[in-house]
Amino acid sequence: MNLILRKLKYSYRLQFIAFLALASLTGCGNYTPKPHGFPKVDFPEKRYKTFNDDCAFHFDIPDYAIVEKDTHRHSEPCWYNIKFPSFGATIYLTYKPIRGIDQLDSLSDEAFKLAGEHRKKADAIEEKEIYIKRTESKGMIFELMGPAATPFNFYISDEKHHYVRGAFYFDNHTNTDSVAPVYDFLKMDMMNLINSLEWHD
Repeated sequence: MNLILRKLKYSYRLQFIAFLALASLTGCGNYTPKPHGFPKVDFPEKRYKTFNDDCAFHFDIPDYAIVEKDTHRHSEPCWYNIKFPSFGATIYLTYKPIRGIDQLDSLSDEAFKLAGEHRKKADAIEEKEIYIKRTESKGMIFELMGPAATPFNFYISDEKHHYVRGAFYFDNHTNTDSVAPVYDFLKMDMMNLINSLEWHD
């Protein structure tokens, strides 16, 4: 009798273990991990207007941008902060009048140096030459991939009288992947700024 009871208990245990195993397999089969999502951003329509101050250049900006004078104590005339309040981002724009080829070389070297300072955190840096035939202007774009503080830098000059440098930053530290759609959207505005820039001789 005891032997029969032991066999029955053993049989029930096996059935219970088999049931648990089957239940866990069935549960796992129904679980699908959710892909990592990004917050939905409603991008406005791109409509541009010309920004023209008492400086040696003008350029186009979108309606959703605000241009403010740079009031930092080391700032110079015709330095501007182009803010995108809806996206928490800013382009810091600096202007220098050129007084000789040596100064142009020095400014260009400084642009390479400033972009290079972010190379330590960037996964890669892409350098693209700029040439605007309409204004006979040349320059360079530095696009930094990965967790660099500034993903987009540029400079452009007519190589005679005028030099403009821009550095794009998100106002707060952000995850590179999560802001990628915003960056791609605003990158079009930066390219439009570069292409629309005109000098006042």
